[in-house]
Amino acid sequence: MFNKLIIGILVFLLVLIGILGAYAFNLVEEIDALSQQLIVSQEQQAAQISTLSDELATFRGETIARIDALDDELGSVTTGLEQSVINAGKLYEEVSKGIVRISDGEKVVGSGFVFDADGYVVTPQHVVEGQAQIDVILPDGSISAATIIGSCEHSDIAVLTLEHELAVEAIALADSTTVRVGEPVVVIGSPLDLPGTITSGIVSQTHRFVEVEYDLKTRWVANLIQFDAAVNFGNSGGPLLNSKGEVIGMVVARVDPKLGDGVYYAVSSNKVKRVALSLIDRGFFDYPWLGIEIVNLTPETVRTRNLETVNGVLVKKITADSPAEAAGIKANDVMVAIDGRTVRQVADLTWYLGEYKSPDEAVALALIRDGAKLELSLKLGKW
Repeated sequence: MFNKLIIGILVFLLVLIGILGAYAFNLVEEIDALSQQLIVSQEQQAAQISTLSDELATFRGETIARIDALDDELGSVTTGLEQSVINAGKLYEEVSKGIVRISDGEKVVGSGFVFDADGYVVTPQHVVEGQAQIDVILPDGSISAATIIGSCEHSDIAVLTLEHELAVEAIALADSTTVRVGEPVVVIGSPLDLPGTITSGIVSQTHRFVEVEYDLKTRWVANLIQFDAAVNFGNSGGPLLNSKGEVIGMVVARVDPKLGDGVYYAVSSNKVKRVALSLIDRGFFDYPWLGIEIVNLTPETVRTRNLETVNGVLVKKITADSPAEAAGIKANDVMVAIDGRTVRQVADLTWYLGEYKSPDEAVALALIRDGAKLELSLKLGKW
């Protein structure tokens, strides 16, 4: 009986062990399955995290690039605003001490400004032409007698040297080739004997070639900047200034008030600098000369000559024994370029010669003659 009980217990234990073994086996299988699922899930999460990291890095890069682009745009806008707006009060304080009045001993006949550290003063030739006495009135009210060391009628520029040394700095000159139509400008001078007058406006056009009248005497002046800041008698010689307080031109003329208003002219700063340096160094400025009389093309000229545009200038007359005659230029030729630069009108040619060329230098000219294009070269003469 006892043996049977033992056997029964053993059988029961074996069955129980079998059941527990099967359960353990199934549990291990489930654990392995869960482990595989966990590994897969971790891999998927890692992949998602990697993808999100890549997307975040891309987004960050794009955001930084957009911020940089916005910074550039903001910088451009700021620069544009600085160039389109003038702090006239600040500018006046910075440059007015370098601006002078020109007197004949009795009254103010014009304005001028300090050109360089040596104290030379520039003013228009027509302001001091024929003056028996020239006095320069400095910003502090002191007076110095002045002498003309040189002048150029065709540029309407004169340079004065003073008996007394100046205690003021010269006004910086800008590169006038960077001047753009529409940019703001101011003029400081002594119109109608009102010293230190400032007026403002914009650049109306550049590279003008205009016939101006001074005391019933007329002359053609090239390299002019047209502007609309009000000027009157006595403003001639005052600086035309950009938003940085740099000289871009020297005021020389205005349209006759009987004909209109708002049209004023200043010799470009590059021309002022070139001529003034020559006057200081040599006492004169040799103007380059072609020896031709030219006019702008008209629609009628274009039609009769079967030309494509009104860009170009018509040669009306050749001066005897001139560089043009020696080079073979003929009346009725149409000049369309000089040294590769397009010539649209007379002002383009006179501007280029005045700012870049000198006597005895060579130039290449592109012409149209009887419908055919040709090129000629010549050595410039002296006017």
